[in-house]
Amino acid sequence: MNEDKQVVAGGLLIMFEGIDGVGKTTQVEMAKQALQGQGRLVSTSRSPGGTPIGEALRSVLLEPLPRPAMTDLYIAAAIQESLIELIESKRATGPVMLHDRGPLSTAAYQIYGGGIDPSIGWSHVEHGMKRLKPDLIIMYECDPKVALSRVSQHSDKHDYFENQPLSYFERVAEGYKQALKRYPGVVIDASQPIERVHQETMQHISALLEEKTNRAA
Repeated sequence: MNEDKQVVAGGLLIMFEGIDGVGKTTQVEMAKQALQGQGRLVSTSRSPGGTPIGEALRSVLLEPLPRPAMTDLYIAAAIQESLIELIESKRATGPVMLHDRGPLSTAAYQIYGGGIDPSIGWSHVEHGMKRLKPDLIIMYECDPKVALSRVSQHSDKHDYFENQPLSYFERVAEGYKQALKRYPGVVIDASQPIERVHQETMQHISALLEEKTNRAA
């Protein structure tokens, strides 16, 4: 029951960002387990996906079908809208919300990776960030070559984005760096051992929780 869990007034939204293969999904799960072990109310979501319509659109987005980059933008925007509504509704119950990718991925994948008109792409990013108001952005960085090798080890069947060449992921990585200039976050070296990455992740989350608690006192 939620009443048995520690909650945070207004909830906390933490976004986990980075290119394919940096280990975001693993870190979300490890952070979830750690926070639940502390007795906290935790929820997780992901983008693309996160809601019934979002998951249906995710399956389309990841299909290796040729299409213009603008198609990806509008699918991502539709997924984002349903997630915004979900996350806004969850805040009232006070969970720590761990979100696997957010609007910054639009900048990285659609603007820099896909090469769409930056003015159109950034407008969608700004809309999402203004609505979601993340309390913390954690960016996981590592050499795109290393990240792609991890993807290859994980599965021999890759989705639309994972099938892109190294040059694409180098542009995506640059897109994330540029996004952080607009929306500051913390950067963690994802080439470190998984447990070390988890420790650094939890240090940032714990500092945020402490700051939130002190403000409420």
